[in-house]
Amino acid sequence: MSDQANITNQKDGSRFAQAAGDSILRAALRAGVGLAYECNSGGCGGCKFELLDGQIENLWPEAPGLSERDKRRGRHLACQCRALGDITIAAPSAGEYVPQQPPRRQSAQLAWVRDITHDIREFRFVADGAADFLPGQYAMLDLPGVTGSRAYSMSNTANGQREWHFQIRRVPHGQGTHTLFDRLAVGDADDVARAVGAQPGNAVGA
Repeated sequence: MSDQANITNQKDGSRFAQAAGDSILRAALRAGVGLAYECNSGGCGGCKFELLDGQIENLWPEAPGLSERDKRRGRHLACQCRALGDITIAAPSAGEYVPQQPPRRQSAQLAWVRDITHDIREFRFVADGAADFLPGQYAMLDLPGVTGSRAYSMSNTANGQREWHFQIRRVPHGQGTHTLFDRLAVGDADDVARAVGAQPGNAVGA
């Protein structure tokens, strides 16, 4: 796969580039293209699209947002797929999904943790870039050893200290929270990609 792929959406005529490491949805949002979506983490099915030409890689084939019926009809999730070269898709889009602040990937280090209850823990990360998110936004965390990104709402506000705070509830058998609670230690690095929620509210990653 080349470092960059060009993606054309036949439904609205938009064209955008996907950089290495991006999903189709993240590439669209980064380019200011409003592909429809909700959770951005494979759970809701709001970013379904049809592949008309080219090849893609499915990053999470078992994502719950895609039913067996969807799969039989050749549908895919833009948040869980990556283009393997130039592709053409058919995906719904609207101006309401155009992000006010395009997502940006940055590295972060776990700096501090504390238990709030028996199953809720606060995690504080310090990133290598500004923490300039808006109310209603959430972050996509790429955790070591976890398939797919996990979406979590910030519990703090934008700040100049580059801090991202999350109050996260442990999900039984959840791969993401297992890594956060049991494997990640203070000083460990993580990738944080800011993303815009389609609607204000909490994003929860298992």
